[in-house]
Amino acid sequence: PIMAFMGVLLGLFAKVGADQGMFAYLGYETIEALDPEKGLPLLLRTVLPVGLMGIMMSAYFSAIMSTADSCLMASSGNVATDIIDRFIPISKNEKSFLRISQILTLVLGVFALILASAMENVLELMLYSYAFMVSGLLIPIVGAFYWKKSSSAGAFWVMLFGGGTTLTLIAIKTELPLGLDPNIFGMTLSLIVFIAVSLLFPGKEKG
Repeated sequence: PIMAFMGVLLGLFAKVGADQGMFAYLGYETIEALDPEKGLPLLLRTVLPVGLMGIMMSAYFSAIMSTADSCLMASSGNVATDIIDRFIPISKNEKSFLRISQILTLVLGVFALILASAMENVLELMLYSYAFMVSGLLIPIVGAFYWKKSSSAGAFWVMLFGGGTTLTLIAIKTELPLGLDPNIFGMTLSLIVFIAVSLLFPGKEKG
């Protein structure tokens, strides 16, 4: 609750600063000329006194770190449990499972740093991840709740084809028919693949 409140408060500070033209004081004629990732830190540095600025910046970066470590732990746990443990039963030995999870956290963290350094900004990377989740996860989640014939095989291939299609269309930056968003094509393919694979490789019957 505290971090949510701080996030809303910091967002309001940034909005007020933009509306009042405070960024012009920093040398930016318009807010469009400012890197979105630098807006809030620059505003805090300019408006707040040193002591309060330190507290607000600590809250700002703690929110970022809290999200980052949660994502790292979740991803390493998923890889260890859903992939490695299926082929090598590491979960039977608690120490081995913990050690492998720690190694995976380090490897995935390094990979994330390399990937982030190759992007122009973090917001672009976030948009890619959201696009993948919408195209690759929406159809399987809805299908799991409302379609009795849905299967795990269908969900797996949807994540590959649906999410992969959307990311590919975004990456190649080609002009799409009717100016539609790449997610539309990814979700359409997701629906087709999910139905086809689930019918070909049915899962356990649901009660």
